[in-house]
Amino acid sequence: MLAMEAIKEVMKIRSVRPSVLCSRLGIKGNVLSERFKLKNVSVSKINEMLRALDYKIVIVPRETRIPEGGIEIE
Repeated sequence: MLAMEAIKEVMKIRSVRPSVLCSRLGIKGNVLSERFKLKNVSVSKINEMLRALDYKIVIVPRETRIPEGGIEIE
């Protein structure tokens, strides 16, 4: 799963609409829309968005099992 697909999945899990995420991030809807169109988004932007959704980035050894509710980004 790509990073922005993962963000969309977290938004579904948390029942957060794009307008709510925009409000939490202090950005306009067109800015969020453009981020979702990008294939390569910086880790800092992804982290910013995940923090607003009460998620975080974690780096683990490859053989580590993904916990329930976790999402693997390729």
